[in-house]
Amino acid sequence: MLGEPDSYTAQGRRFDSVIKYLVGGDLPLRLQGLRQHYVTNLTFPVRMTEPLGRAGSTLHIRYRIDPELGVDEDELNRKIRRFAPAAGARSREADPVFAEPTGRITVPVLAIHETGDIRVPFSLQQAYRRRTLAAGTSHLLVQRAVRWGGHCGFEGEVREQAFDDLVAWIERGVQPAGDDVLAADLSKLGLRWTPILHPDDPARRR
Repeated sequence: MLGEPDSYTAQGRRFDSVIKYLVGGDLPLRLQGLRQHYVTNLTFPVRMTEPLGRAGSTLHIRYRIDPELGVDEDELNRKIRRFAPAAGARSREADPVFAEPTGRITVPVLAIHETGDIRVPFSLQQAYRRRTLAAGTSHLLVQRAVRWGGHCGFEGEVREQAFDDLVAWIERGVQPAGDDVLAADLSKLGLRWTPILHPDDPARRR
């Protein structure tokens, strides 16, 4: 019905447009990451009795879609099925793992995230940046993108450099460089932190 990434049907292109906005925009290697878990994500059973299922919520999500695809965005948001968290499932006291992030960080934080991570989408980095901006703590957050499709597949070099830079920040006050995860143009995201570009990376053709 939907086809697959790079060979979608008309319905599939609509589906993919919604997914694009959910994961953070037209990110480098987004489709490569989506392709890895495409069928699994469509069929993965979320058990509402387990902690992850009980804490899940789509009440706050504003779904978006490219306007040229023939779907009215307001109608999409009115008709889409919604899930609410179970009572107490997001309690900071009972289970802080599932509590809403506040952005009120008190120590230096350096985050690394793949642009094509569909399991834990890059949009979470964007949301966290917005939380810290609202809380007045954005100066304590540095974020780096790695141009790759997948989840937690960083090269050792990337992790080691980030660790050394974080130590220097904490011990000597040298704030490391990072990426602007809220930039209007995401095409150059992560170029500085990706030692080997993916064969399908559009940056290789420049």
